[in-house]
Amino acid sequence: MTCDVRGRAVLVTGGASGIGRAAAERLADEGARVVVADRNAEGAQAVAAALARRGRTAIAAGVDVGSPGEAADVVTRTHRELGGIDVLVHAAGICPRRTVLEMSDEEWREVMRVNLDGTFYVTREVGRVMAAQRSGTMILVTSDRGVNGSADYAHYAASKGGMIALTKSLALALGAHGVTVNAINPGITDTPLARTAVTAWEEKRALDVLGSYSRPEEIAETVLFLAGAAGRYTTGQIIGTRMRYGA
Repeated sequence: MTCDVRGRAVLVTGGASGIGRAAAERLADEGARVVVADRNAEGAQAVAAALARRGRTAIAAGVDVGSPGEAADVVTRTHRELGGIDVLVHAAGICPRRTVLEMSDEEWREVMRVNLDGTFYVTREVGRVMAAQRSGTMILVTSDRGVNGSADYAHYAASKGGMIALTKSLALALGAHGVTVNAINPGITDTPLARTAVTAWEEKRALDVLGSYSRPEEIAETVLFLAGAAGRYTTGQIIGTRMRYGA
């Protein structure tokens, strides 16, 4: 069993921070060639530049995954510059705090546009590439809120629940083409996004059975497993990385 990803062409969305950044760094450090894509183009460039200074192969790309045209463009660019796409790590997403009773139509639609529509646009385009080359691995970053729901983040929970269903559907649709599709389904992870969304009261409630939040670097180890040969025959799975009290 091996997690060797040397030379593999990898597209990471949401790569400027959090789980996406940790995944991009871990895969690049193991020899993968990585496109770091993010709506924060300057942040993506900073991550790619830092990796390049360490002798890694990394390219930055700005992308709004909720735009079908931009999603298609970043996939086309990755395929052109890296000669294919062996691994997709889709970590892009937003998580604004709003209860259902307070939520506007526009707020609901924006979360769905970025989180769920964006996942569809990116995986559709990457799926076409991988099906044509008869190989590939997709790794989607979902959330335990997609399973358990959330009082203050119903739009986020619904979008992540949709991603979980899409993961299983993609695995069924693409398996015959040699493509595996899995989701990593963490609890609250210590990322910039989570820090803007979690209140002090929730911090105590959200502690998992190990007594701490997940760290992006821990999630990146699961990404590495799925991206390498060790995860070759794992597909259609929703991998929860932590268990929380009361979950």
